[in-house]
Amino acid sequence: MARLPGWEKRLNAVVAKHQALPSIYGTSDCYLIADDGVEAVTGDRMYADAIGYKTEAGAAKKLRQHGFETVRDAFSAKFAEIAPSMAQRGDIGVVDRDGVLTGGLFTSIGFMTRGPEAVEFLPSSSVAYAFKVT
Repeated sequence: MARLPGWEKRLNAVVAKHQALPSIYGTSDCYLIADDGVEAVTGDRMYADAIGYKTEAGAAKKLRQHGFETVRDAFSAKFAEIAPSMAQRGDIGVVDRDGVLTGGLFTSIGFMTRGPEAVEFLPSSSVAYAFKVT
């Protein structure tokens, strides 16, 4: 996958979209933020049939259907892992929150991921694993 012309504008729209949405599985969650970012940058979703869930259990089931236990597994099957300090806007990553791996997207204002109520922007230094979206 290559970065398509105009990806920056589409990525900004993804950030605005998820900032406006509540934290709901299947609507705006840690996987969808990253997947929407990948689609904005490349024009393709990571796994076209990995959407359509409504609960945490449903999200986990979709991952397992692809042979993955975590979002890190799903991301690393599609993209090369890089040092988080090397990640750029449009790349994706994973934070480790007390053993729970949470996906997200590198933006111009930090690493965007889902919190319990709304999106959160974390410093890049808090990202445990990063993946180059190209």
